[in-house]
Amino acid sequence: MLGLLLALNFLAATKAPPADAHDIRFLEQTVTRVANSYPARTAQLGVVIEEAASGRRLIMRQADREFAPASNFKLLDAAAALSYLGASFRFSTSLLARGSISGGTLNGDLILVGGGDPILTRDDVRAASAMVKAAGIVKVAGTVLVDGSSFDGQRYGSGWAWDDMPYYYQPPIQALAVDEGTVGVNVTPGDRVGAPVSVSLERDPGSMSLVSIALTSKDKNTDDVDCFRSPGSKTITIVGHVPLGKQTSSIRCAVEDSNEDAAAVLTQTLADAGVSVGATALGEPPKNIGLDMSDFGPLPPALPLRYPGATVLWSHASPTLTELLRRMMPPSDNFIAEHLFKMLPVAAFGQRGSFDGGASVERQFIRSLGLDPRSIDNGDGSGLSQGDRITPLDLAEILRWETRSSSGAALISALARAGIEGTVRHHLQGSDAVGRVLAKDGYIWHVSTFSGYALSKHHGLMIFSIMFNDVNGLMRPIYKDEDEIVKAIVNMP
Repeated sequence: MLGLLLALNFLAATKAPPADAHDIRFLEQTVTRVANSYPARTAQLGVVIEEAASGRRLIMRQADREFAPASNFKLLDAAAALSYLGASFRFSTSLLARGSISGGTLNGDLILVGGGDPILTRDDVRAASAMVKAAGIVKVAGTVLVDGSSFDGQRYGSGWAWDDMPYYYQPPIQALAVDEGTVGVNVTPGDRVGAPVSVSLERDPGSMSLVSIALTSKDKNTDDVDCFRSPGSKTITIVGHVPLGKQTSSIRCAVEDSNEDAAAVLTQTLADAGVSVGATALGEPPKNIGLDMSDFGPLPPALPLRYPGATVLWSHASPTLTELLRRMMPPSDNFIAEHLFKMLPVAAFGQRGSFDGGASVERQFIRSLGLDPRSIDNGDGSGLSQGDRITPLDLAEILRWETRSSSGAALISALARAGIEGTVRHHLQGSDAVGRVLAKDGYIWHVSTFSGYALSKHHGLMIFSIMFNDVNGLMRPIYKDEDEIVKAIVNMP
C-alpha cells in the first residue's frame, strides 16, 4: 500500500513551474562535469532527462545510441507485461488425475500442468499433494508426469553466459518451476582448518545430486563458497572456502531441468502425505517441447481437450501481475522477469511461450509508443544477455508512458525507493534526494544503468535514464556519477 500511495503522489506531482534555461544549464553543467571526470570519460555515457507532464526533453546526451541496459531492461519487460497481460493477470498451475479411482488407487497418472508461475513454492506443491490425499488416493498406479507445453523448450536466453547456469540468478526458464528453479544447499565448515566442508540439500527430491570440494579456511574473510555445475549435468559441486567456526549457512543453486524438478518435488511431497507413486506412466506422456528447442507453434488445447475425462484435483493462481512486479523490481528478480517475457506471446499471439516470441511482442510495444523497434535488441526480459540493447530515450519514453497509462501506477509503485530499499538502496545515501526518487538500476560486466522518476524540489516530476557502457575498473565511482546527475535533477534551482 505504501508503494501505491507513493506512486500516486509521484503521478500527482506534475503541476509545477517548468524548468527554465537556467535549470537546463545547471543540468548540462552537471552532466558535462560527470562525463569529463575519471573514469566516466573512458566510458560511453547516455543521458535523457525530461519533464513527466509535458514530455519536454531537457537533456539529450547520446539519447539515440543503443546501450546495453543490464537490469534496466526490466522496465521494458514490466511495461509490456502490463500492456498485454494486464495488471490483474495471474499465472495458473493445475494437478490432474487421469484414470479411474478404485479402492484408494488411481489407475492412471497424475499430471502437473505448468502455466509459467515464477513463484510456485514447495508449500504450494505440498498443498497439491494434500488434495490428492483428500480425493481418497493413497496409491498412484502410474506415475507423476509434468506438462510444461505452454512454454517451449529453450531454457536460456540468447547471449546468456554458460558459466552462470549454476547460479540462482540464471536458472532455466520453463513452464514449471519450484522455488524459482533452485535448490538450497546447507553449508557447514569442518572442525579444523583444511577439513572438508559438509554440505546437504535443503530438499532432496532426487532431481539433483550434490558433491563438495570446498574446504574450511582459517581467515574469516575467505568466505567464497559457491555452486558449480557443468552444462547438462545434474550434479552440483560446491567449491570455495568457509571460515572455521562459521554457523551453518545456505546458498541457492539452479537446477538442470525445472520441469523435471517439479515432478520430483511433487513425488516427494506425495510420499510425505502417504501417497505412493509408481515409476511407469500408464497413459500417453504430455507433448512437451524438447529441451533447448524453440517453438512458435500455437498453444496446446484447453485442459479438457488435452486430457479428456481427467479430473482437476488442484488448481493454483499466482499473485496478480501488480504484486509480482513489486516482488520483481526491488531485488531485480531475473526469474520473474523471464517468465513474464515468455508469457507475452501467449497473451499477444496465442503462441507457446518463447524468448523469441517475447522479443517480438516487446518490439510491437515499442512501436506502439511511437518509437523505432529497431532501436532495441532483446534476447531476454531481464537484461542478462550480453546482446541486449536499448536507447536512453526508449527507457525514458517507456517511463513517461506509464505516467499516462491506466496501469502505470502498478509499475511506478513497484520501483524501489533509492537510498532506502532494494538494489538501489546504496544510491543517493545521505542526500536530500532520498525519498524523492523511485528507480531501477542495472549492472553487468562493464555496464551500469540507473533510470526512474525524480520528484524535483521546484519543477515537479522528472524522468531520467542514465546509461554507462564500456566501463573499465571499479563501478563505485560510476555509481557516484549517476547519483550526482540525479541529485542535480532534484535540486534544480
